[in-house]
Amino acid sequence: MKKLISVALTLLLVLQLGAQPKEVQNLLKTYEKTKAQTELAKRNDKPATWIRYAQALTKAYSYPTDNLWAGLSSLEARVVLKDQRALSTEYKQVQGEDYEVVKYADKDLYYNADGKLTFWVVTKPVIEGVNLLGEAFQAYKKAAELDTKGSNKSDIQEGLTFIANNHINEAMASYTLGDFTKASLGFEESFAAASHPALNVVDTTIVYYVGLTALMDKNFERAITFFDKCLTMGYDSSGDTYANLAESYKQTGDLEKSKELLSLGFTKYPDSQSILVALINIYLESNDDPNKVLAFIRRAQENEPDNPSLYYAEGNVLKGLGKFDEAIEMYGKSTQIDPGFFFGFFQMGQSYYDRAVDIQTAASDELDDNKYMKMVEELDQMLENAIAPFEKSFELAQEQELKDVVVEYLKNIYFRLRTKSPEYEAAYEKYNQMMLEE
Repeated sequence: MKKLISVALTLLLVLQLGAQPKEVQNLLKTYEKTKAQTELAKRNDKPATWIRYAQALTKAYSYPTDNLWAGLSSLEARVVLKDQRALSTEYKQVQGEDYEVVKYADKDLYYNADGKLTFWVVTKPVIEGVNLLGEAFQAYKKAAELDTKGSNKSDIQEGLTFIANNHINEAMASYTLGDFTKASLGFEESFAAASHPALNVVDTTIVYYVGLTALMDKNFERAITFFDKCLTMGYDSSGDTYANLAESYKQTGDLEKSKELLSLGFTKYPDSQSILVALINIYLESNDDPNKVLAFIRRAQENEPDNPSLYYAEGNVLKGLGKFDEAIEMYGKSTQIDPGFFFGFFQMGQSYYDRAVDIQTAASDELDDNKYMKMVEELDQMLENAIAPFEKSFELAQEQELKDVVVEYLKNIYFRLRTKSPEYEAAYEKYNQMMLEE
């Protein structure tokens, strides 16, 4: 039976070779030969046997993209690829970036808007069904284990470096394509190869990337594992590791652990904007002491005085504390910093509108006619104050859903005020018609 299987594999290899260029035929032959040597008792206890097998794997891995590098123009790439013919070209938008994708028989090349090669994806490896980098890593590990005298150290280190670097290249391509699962695994495999004792290059940044891409993949437990590892290794990325680890715990529902980490990070990095923003969000979401939130917000404003979101956030906290005028001031400041900041205008309009509703509720219980009339005047004034920010919100809204919300507010306001002027009545008809058309 074993002989029959061996004959069948040999026939399969012959068929494959017949359909491949000479270089590929040589790579396949070398792969089969060196693999067979690792299975021979007389050869598999020698580090050189495993090194040759690993090199056969990495050469086969490299073949589709030999001599390519990021930054090549499409013309330069055609020169490098010589006789290889492009099968088709298509245009894709990936993560908001435009790419020209040139397809070959064994790979797709991605060129950015400047016409420069950014990354590639091998679609047909020389040896299919084999994890070439993974198998090569295992072979180099075996070689390192057998190389007790260190006579093959440089070859092993060169091979591990190649594997680590190419895992990073693949991980970055996966990240760009939005495949965060594959990206996270690729970064982890790169770290494993580089940090192997035979090479012993410990890059904590790569560990951070493993956690970050896991977080982007919503694999929160994995993210926690690797961000924890970062902190253990002393890599906190100027506070970002604390912020991302806290976010991972928050997503698992452990708000207390998240707060604990953010507080620790804030103690070490009081100027870290990522920590401050995370602290603000978690205190707002958990309805914790608003005065603590204000302290964090104001510290963040010192670091980033031109960020409209921070003044908007302060306005929301002040509004919750019942400090209406101060809240309006903060919303106004957010729109002064960024005249296109939709949420600042919208929240200002909504605050005036909510104040009008509160006055209307109080007026319905007022028995004194004079006080009642004053309250009605104040109610109408609040509604009139809401018009300008709501109109601006309508102008700025990009999404139809947001436009619909603003339209409903404006319709209600103009309905209440329609008898005050022909302009208000016309505005009511305008927005009412919009509602009917939805």
